[in-house]
Amino acid sequence: MSEDRPMRDVAVAIVGYRCAEAIRACLAQLDRSTVPVGAVCICENGGPEAFAELAAALRTELACTEAGADPGAPPPAAESLVLRPGRPGGAIGAVRLYRAQGNLGYAGAVNLVIAALAERPDWTALWVLNPDTLPTPTALAAVQARAEAGGYGIVGSRLVIQRSGRVQLYGGRWRRWLGRGYNIGLGAAAEAPIDPAAVESAQHYVSGAAMFVSRAYIEAVGPMREDYFLYAEEVDWCLRRGTFRLGYAHDSVVLHDHGAVIGSSVDRRARTPLSVFLDERNRLVLTRRFYPLAFPVAAVMALLFTTQYLRAGAVRNFRVALAGWWAGLRGETGFPHHLGPVPRPR
Repeated sequence: MSEDRPMRDVAVAIVGYRCAEAIRACLAQLDRSTVPVGAVCICENGGPEAFAELAAALRTELACTEAGADPGAPPPAAESLVLRPGRPGGAIGAVRLYRAQGNLGYAGAVNLVIAALAERPDWTALWVLNPDTLPTPTALAAVQARAEAGGYGIVGSRLVIQRSGRVQLYGGRWRRWLGRGYNIGLGAAAEAPIDPAAVESAQHYVSGAAMFVSRAYIEAVGPMREDYFLYAEEVDWCLRRGTFRLGYAHDSVVLHDHGAVIGSSVDRRARTPLSVFLDERNRLVLTRRFYPLAFPVAAVMALLFTTQYLRAGAVRNFRVALAGWWAGLRGETGFPHHLGPVPRPR
């Protein structure tokens, strides 16, 4: 165990891929938290140059000093670095950077962080955040309080789209017969009054953009499943919860620059082929795993949904969506190599 300040109960996990500026902004917000943030653990999937750029950005933003490598870094990490923030009054106790040996995908990177924390006794929960999120200063305190009050395994926050100021979601429902999720609260005014208990009873999963996961949950349920590569991992994780409950912390507000990092724009013409393919494929992969009786209907409905790309004038992405649908029908998993090699570190 390194000699940096203790984690003080909550660790934060962030997956990066050449997005140092987004992560810098996220940590600048986290450092303003009204409650301590034990450690921020970042897995950089983008290679040594991205790792060095990120380290430099955080040294400047948080006035960090180096504490050397993390001796507890797991084998998937090719390099590690522990930084000690020195900004007066900051909430973050330590920043742990890990450079993945290759692009591990979202779940693989989160699991690297979980493996790095596994032997440490000084954390009780992991707050998984997207790099393009900006937690408000009271967000962590609110989600932590909700988790402790309800004894939940995973708790979600109120995700608000940064550009529009409207709600992205409170929680998610998986519509098994359609093979796709539904964002509870989508488009509502950010301050619209709601009943958190109603959200909790309706939701099937918590968004991976901001999910507060207890250590007990991780140890009982296990890590994320990595064969999706991107998309649906958090839904899968929540659906495997067994007797654990899912919570919702309405007072935990997290702004989200949705799609800024992975190219999952709401404009179907602007989405990247990788985003389109994996989104369509993984919906069917997940449905087959958890709702096999609904799979035949969901497969037909998913095929019909691909025509949304045609109606939007996104002909290229319609072809990609069809290919993703076919891959999901066949049960393919992992990275789709026909779209090119796995994005490599550089």
